[in-house]
Amino acid sequence: MGIPLRVLIIEDSEDDMLLVLRELRKGGYEPDHVRVETAAEMVAAMAARDWDLALSDYVLPRFSGMDALRLWREREEDLPFIVVSGKIGEETAVAAMKAGANDYLIKGSTSRLVPAIARELQEAEVRRKRREAEQALARSEERYRRLVAAVSNYTYTVELAEGHVTRTSHGQGCLPVTGYTCDEYDTRPTLWYEMIHDEDRDRVLASIARLEARKGVVTLEHRIVRKDGEVRWVRNTIVPTWDDAGRLTAYDGLIADIAERKEGKLPRQIQTVALKAAANAIDICDPEGRIIWANPAFTRLTGYLLDEVAGRGIGILNSGVHGEEFYRDLWHTIRAGTVWHGEMINRRRDGSLYPEEQTITPVRDERGAIRCFIAIKQDIAERKQAQEALLENARLACDMQLARQIQRSLLPEIPPPVPGCRCAGRWVPAAHVGGDYYDFFPREDGSLDLVIADVSGHSVGAALIMTELRSVIRSLVHAGGTPARIVGSLNALLHEDLSRAELIITLFYASYSPATRTLAFASAGHSPPLVCRRRGECRQIDAEGLILGVHPLVEYEQQEVPMAAGDILLLYTDGITEATGPGGELFGTARLARAVEEEREREPEEFLDAILARLRMFTGGVPSGDDICMALLKVGD
Repeated sequence: MGIPLRVLIIEDSEDDMLLVLRELRKGGYEPDHVRVETAAEMVAAMAARDWDLALSDYVLPRFSGMDALRLWREREEDLPFIVVSGKIGEETAVAAMKAGANDYLIKGSTSRLVPAIARELQEAEVRRKRREAEQALARSEERYRRLVAAVSNYTYTVELAEGHVTRTSHGQGCLPVTGYTCDEYDTRPTLWYEMIHDEDRDRVLASIARLEARKGVVTLEHRIVRKDGEVRWVRNTIVPTWDDAGRLTAYDGLIADIAERKEGKLPRQIQTVALKAAANAIDICDPEGRIIWANPAFTRLTGYLLDEVAGRGIGILNSGVHGEEFYRDLWHTIRAGTVWHGEMINRRRDGSLYPEEQTITPVRDERGAIRCFIAIKQDIAERKQAQEALLENARLACDMQLARQIQRSLLPEIPPPVPGCRCAGRWVPAAHVGGDYYDFFPREDGSLDLVIADVSGHSVGAALIMTELRSVIRSLVHAGGTPARIVGSLNALLHEDLSRAELIITLFYASYSPATRTLAFASAGHSPPLVCRRRGECRQIDAEGLILGVHPLVEYEQQEVPMAAGDILLLYTDGITEATGPGGELFGTARLARAVEEEREREPEEFLDAILARLRMFTGGVPSGDDICMALLKVGD
């Protein structure tokens, strides 16, 4: 079962499309595709479903690759778009890349197609994760804004021009505090000043003057007269905005209803209970950084009791990980009256380090002086571990994808041309890499050698042994020899490495002579291949021989069978015959033999595709638990 790939193909030639699909299947993908030729068809296809990427010709009779690219980017901003064309020059290709194409390939030379797609899909996934992280941050910021709104009751904005108020806007929380609606403030810009209590108005206006003098954030408590005539106390925190010329153009306000505190309606012990019950650690420090108070969650996080830290500097949590500049910037921020939010590494009472996310808020008195700092802390060790695990998994997936590409590159890219016969091969690993292997070796005398092997397991270790097997086989074939002699030499040379790795190899080696139409072969415990006669049934062929890696010195039997025009030889690994259907039934050799008989008239490449299609239908599309490998030889007329 290949990797599912939803690909939109913008192409007027069905033959060129089939070539691309063939290349994708050879590359381990299972393309789910739609071909379009016009803008209308492309728009309809994009509206109908989601796609992983687009492959587009550059020149079409009623459309163009650049037009297709523009349509794609309007809807799919971040998904790969690759130009595959036979009529594109270097300057045109560069222009396409500048316009947003991810890559371009020349028709007839598509060896870069699969690596390019793998690379672009991986980069698209990285971009997707980055967007998700940014969205998560935005959600976190929105949550923080809601928290502020919940604590502070509501916010407002006052806009100024030449020292005069031109507009005010108040948040939704204004109605329960003031009795006025947001619309009433919009239509009456001076309403906010009008409802300030007469005895407090001069003090509020003096605070505004402090803003104009660029003296920073102002926090004061004063009374307002609600719409219903009730007098209520509020805490008003004002943050100014200046233009480039230094003029005050606006200020934002943060309104907290403190009537209950002023009037004694909310006992202090209730506030204390609420702070103690908070899930996040909270500590309060004086302006010099000495701890005044901490809640039980602080003790759970740091290991320190309040009695142990009261009056001591918050530096007792300093881990030594961050430099002086880090803490200097932090203190400079909060002493300037600005909220600090960030992450740091701190040290617990037992000496262990832990990461925390922290928000430190300065609290001013009525005169604007900072009275204390409130820090809210959250242990983010689990989140950090999860992030590291995600990054490690992404790195591992990237490495495994690269290993898969390298291993695939070791297999024959195209079958060798040998007069008198045609051949083809397929490799479908169960994981990123596997231990199955096939190869073709044309000899100088005109004969063709075929080999198929199965290293136990489908891990990185199996892939490494497969690579070593390939190197040793190629050196032995170059030196010449019969199939039995080559298999015996392989066993002797690989025995020590296989023993150390605790792996074994089954292998079948055959040599076909077109001149005599004779097939000579030897087997190292591998699944017996099938020979299907043009006029007759399929039968298995086999020869005596021990699995590679069991004993260093083994004599391998060599057998021969005659071949005739139209005969087929199919080498395969047990990933095919041991595949199971939904009911647990094995695909089996008999079912494979019937498939060979029924598909025998197809060309070699189409023949193997048909076998894999039957296998997928049998398993219900469930990915195989074992590697699948096939090598085919068809005798010519």
